[in-house]
Amino acid sequence: MSKRKKRTLFVALALLAAAAAAGVLLSGRDKPTPIMTALVERVPLLRAVVTASGGIRAKESVDIQAEIAGVIVDLPVREGDRVTKGQVLLRIDPFQTEADVKALRAQALAAEADAKGFEKQVATAQADLARNDALQRSAEADLVQAEANWQRAESSRKRKEELVAKGVISSDECERAQAEEKAARAQVDSAKGRVAQEEAQVRSSRLAIEQIEASHDAALARAEAATVAMRRAEDLLGKTTIRSPLAGVITSLNVEKGERAVPGILSNPQATLMTVADLTTIQAELLVDETDIVQISPEASVQVTVDALPEAPLKAAIAEIGNAPVVKGAGGSVSAASSSTQEGKDFLVRATLENPPASLRPGMSCEGEILTKTRENVLVVPLQALTVREVPVDEADRYLPPEPASDRRELRAETRASRPVTRNPGRRKELQGVFVKEGDGRVRFRPVKTGITGEMDAEVLEGLSGGEEIAIGPYKALRHLEEGARVEVDNSKFRRFAKAKEKPEES
Repeated sequence: MSKRKKRTLFVALALLAAAAAAGVLLSGRDKPTPIMTALVERVPLLRAVVTASGGIRAKESVDIQAEIAGVIVDLPVREGDRVTKGQVLLRIDPFQTEADVKALRAQALAAEADAKGFEKQVATAQADLARNDALQRSAEADLVQAEANWQRAESSRKRKEELVAKGVISSDECERAQAEEKAARAQVDSAKGRVAQEEAQVRSSRLAIEQIEASHDAALARAEAATVAMRRAEDLLGKTTIRSPLAGVITSLNVEKGERAVPGILSNPQATLMTVADLTTIQAELLVDETDIVQISPEASVQVTVDALPEAPLKAAIAEIGNAPVVKGAGGSVSAASSSTQEGKDFLVRATLENPPASLRPGMSCEGEILTKTRENVLVVPLQALTVREVPVDEADRYLPPEPASDRRELRAETRASRPVTRNPGRRKELQGVFVKEGDGRVRFRPVKTGITGEMDAEVLEGLSGGEEIAIGPYKALRHLEEGARVEVDNSKFRRFAKAKEKPEES
């Protein structure tokens, strides 16, 4: 075979292979995608509901814990008993506490007696001080008198010395005057000694009073401390008898007579002896996701379904909406959540039940439906029809659909005239919308603006007018559906979703 024939044959085979590949590709593209559809319809009422799980709790509930350790010697109540406020719930053996009270009472009495003894000593020391003060004043008066006598004797001596010098009197009289002067001076020295002695006695009395008063103050302090210790012991003695802090029902009893009560601390739940709850007001504690809590208002109505009573939903009213996130702990208890965690957070909502049945018990699990908003006569689409696509948009972030085919230009002429657009192939944005099935067997993406969300439907505010046939599933097909894709409607194998966000199931 010549080279020219070989080249011709090779080109022909290549053309045949390309034609076959193109045929396979075109046949794959033209294969329609099976979908499930529904009509955009108007409903008389749409209810936006937030669903949350939680538990039944009494509005007032107290865990009874002992404050002292001891053996339970009396337990006059049983689980389920109704009790009144102040009623005796149990008694702990008081022997040790009574002994402590007696010992501390004796110490307090002894300290008070000591204080009274020091009071008497202070009075005695003050009397001694008064006597010594009087003696000091008497000694000072004697000193003044002695000094006056000394001055007279001194003047007499001087005069007689002058008279002796003049020869008027004899020297004997002068000598007597000198002796009298010495005697007067000695009396002055003696009086000064007595004054100094009495002053020392007064100072000593005052120091003694200060010491006794300090001892008296110390005795008073000891007496007060002993009295405080005695009162504390009396308080502990009173706590050997535990009384109900409120009227209610014994919802749990964790001890028996003869067991040892352990002082309760928060980290030791086993220290709880019993629980008393006021069952006249029952609440549902619901944990609401952080994405839903902003929709709930105090005026919202609540319907609570207790797991143990599924056939009897209960009406409730919002009593409290938590402002801080919480976490659910063991036994259904809730506590504040750490602000550092990045996990989804729940907020506590308390709803008071209206006319709770007698069979309701605290601790039962429940689910609440909180009605946040309602709309009447609204256009809706099934929730599963909503999807998000990254699509080209104009400068005003409006969707730019692909250029219509030639046979549909007249159909879109009015739309293009009413909404002139400036195309920018590089500008894209994620928009929420639905896929509308059109008469040519293809689907077109239609952006929609939604309002409130019900259990199965979403309110349509913009983008649809009603009556359109839209794709609602299957989930995998809807996830990968593209603009202009050929579809084939098959609603025989699927039923409408039973709940919002639930994947379609075969009927």
